[in-house]
Amino acid sequence: MPHLVIEHSSDIAEGADVNTLMQTAHAGAVESGLFGLHDIKVRAYPCPHSLIGGEENSFLHITIYLLSGRSQETKKALTTLVLDKFTKLGLDVSSLSVDARDMDREVYSKITR
Repeated sequence: MPHLVIEHSSDIAEGADVNTLMQTAHAGAVESGLFGLHDIKVRAYPCPHSLIGGEENSFLHITIYLLSGRSQETKKALTTLVLDKFTKLGLDVSSLSVDARDMDREVYSKITR
């Protein structure tokens, strides 16, 4: 845990290396001190079609999925930290955002190998 899912407009991949985006998200999660290095999962998905304010514009959004139980303050500190990491990349995007979502601890299931 956690899962960091990066959604971005297709043009982002032209101006920034997707691996850099994933490493930046991972670094933010590590720096938070909330997770073990090997517990952090990061995925990135391009969105070939998107509108912002009714127009085609570039965007990057990170959703952080966490097991339920963390305080709002902890989640806010995490999203702020990750957003700051991405801001420092100097990406030319119309919208850059981060959100944290709870996954119900009572129903979450997984298998590790």
